[in-house]
Amino acid sequence: MKLNNNQKMKKKKGQLKIQERKNHRFLAPSSSKRGQLKIQEMAFMLVGVIVFFVIVGLFALMIFYNHLYREAADTAERRTLTAITYLADSPEFECVEGQSNCIDGDKLMAVIGKANYTRFWPFSSLTIIRFHAFDKSEDALIDCTLSNYPSCDRFNVYNKGVKEVRIQSFAALCRTEYELDHYKKCEIVKIIAGTKQIKPENL
Repeated sequence: MKLNNNQKMKKKKGQLKIQERKNHRFLAPSSSKRGQLKIQEMAFMLVGVIVFFVIVGLFALMIFYNHLYREAADTAERRTLTAITYLADSPEFECVEGQSNCIDGDKLMAVIGKANYTRFWPFSSLTIIRFHAFDKSEDALIDCTLSNYPSCDRFNVYNKGVKEVRIQSFAALCRTEYELDHYKKCEIVKIIAGTKQIKPENL
């Protein structure tokens, strides 16, 4: 059965519509993928912004933390310096005659090795070196004991054995000598006090 021209035209139009529909169906997934890509790009950008602000926050926190650490270390050192300045005038060390900044050698020998004093002063260690031993190396110093005093170089009052910052001061050390008559013999000594080195985890 032959089709006339009008029927042929209608048939072609119907085929074109079907093809157009198929083309739209083919293009639909592509536009959906573009939307998904935009969402992914937005998500990555948000994650990047969040990570950036987290890094900035951590950096600011680290600066604040280091500043706090330095302040704590400076405070501990100032406290140690203040304590060591008045150490020679404390009742445990002061000379009997009451001279200022004077350490009594006999009193000093009496406190060496006493465990109670490790909690009495705010020092992690306390050492006193006599004037004649200032130029000696640490290994060459002879520690003072009841058996060798005064023929010694260094008074090790105590040492807690921790990492520390050492602060120095000077004072007079006097002791009573007995020959034909008793008299006071004094010399300059170096007082070395340690303050515990503060680490960030100790803050």
